[in-house]
Amino acid sequence: MDTHYLNEVINGNTNAFGYFIRTYQNKAFGIAISIVKQEDDAKDVVQNSFITAYSSISKFRNDAKFSTWFYRIVVNTALQFLAQRKRNVIKNEALELTETEKTACNAVIQKMHQDDLKRLIKTVFSKIHSKQALILQLFYIDELSITEIEEVTNFTKPNIKVLLHRGRTSFYDIVKKQHIKKP
Repeated sequence: MDTHYLNEVINGNTNAFGYFIRTYQNKAFGIAISIVKQEDDAKDVVQNSFITAYSSISKFRNDAKFSTWFYRIVVNTALQFLAQRKRNVIKNEALELTETEKTACNAVIQKMHQDDLKRLIKTVFSKIHSKQALILQLFYIDELSITEIEEVTNFTKPNIKVLLHRGRTSFYDIVKKQHIKKP
């Protein structure tokens, strides 16, 4: 389906680009917000990413999926946005959790309603390092493989695995602090 609309856009049908916006805007927003943390900033990143994709669509090579190419644009645009704004991201030092604490965190998460879970994820993503939030978003929410994440982010596989581990640990630590009562 992407190929059909891609050819339409390349052949001058600007309205065909609406397909890509409708198809990819939600996941692009999820990626952007995991990096920039603020909703308005994420919207700007997504809008700029679509503009970049549209103006660069003739450079798209069919050796990868359009989504992978586009999500890489979103990641790069978000990272550039952070650099331009010179935001200071405070790195949370991840604490190692015991298996008992992880089990307790998982039990809390399973009991939550969908809306509460979405709020929790949004809260946690706003508190952890941008790269960790990005990798968690791509792996768990967007369900990309590590290979696909590598293509989207240009991070190495070992780096992705480290970020996944640290992101999970940070996630559990925040859930533990907010939702698990101390004995």
